[in-house]
Amino acid sequence: MVRFERLGSSSLIDNIRATLLGKILSGELRPGDWLPAERDMSEQMGVSRSSLHHAVLQLESQGFLRIEPRRGTVVADYRKHPTPQSLSALVGYGSIEIDEPLFHDLMDARIWLETGCARRACENIYPETFAEMEEIANRIDTETENLPGIIYRFHYLLTQASGNSVFSMMFRAFEPVITTLITRYYTMRDADITAEAAMHRELLEHIRSKDPESAAECVERMLRVGMDALGRKYK
Repeated sequence: MVRFERLGSSSLIDNIRATLLGKILSGELRPGDWLPAERDMSEQMGVSRSSLHHAVLQLESQGFLRIEPRRGTVVADYRKHPTPQSLSALVGYGSIEIDEPLFHDLMDARIWLETGCARRACENIYPETFAEMEEIANRIDTETENLPGIIYRFHYLLTQASGNSVFSMMFRAFEPVITTLITRYYTMRDADITAEAAMHRELLEHIRSKDPESAAECVERMLRVGMDALGRKYK
């Protein structure tokens, strides 16, 4: 049976919502699972039933829960039946604890976005953007203080280099979850930082040569290395 920990009083409704959302996105609670009665959950968390109910209502509006009168609250299938608020809840989620289908969906979306940006960057990149990306790529295999941070910056600059501001907004919207995944990968003991640095430099050479298909292939290969490494935790 799923258990709920006691929570502190700061931003209580947000904390309750985040706790429930984390259990849903991690797969601990799956579509079709019924939540315990609100009375029992509020006692386990050490929160008022009113605060808990407000959090449940928020998650219902975001498509993660469904309240059925006289029956209780059930986990909704947010992948099949999202609401306009579902994505906004997901983009702010900064935990590695997401279930396997959602992890692959997120990575597929990132590959789609960044391969498109790599193609467009071959024609649209500004010299100063290229120079900053090159400076980062040359630091990757020697960086000791903030490697995940500079990797995130490199890929954010790639979306800017596309010349499409909405692509940059989409990437930036997912900053918490992307940063978490990048940090997890680049702190793994078996991460090949030298090979990663070489792929980032290779991408820049394809962009310099205005070769959109090679640039897209390179960035997809780069992302799939991380995707495969992080995906092994599900096996």
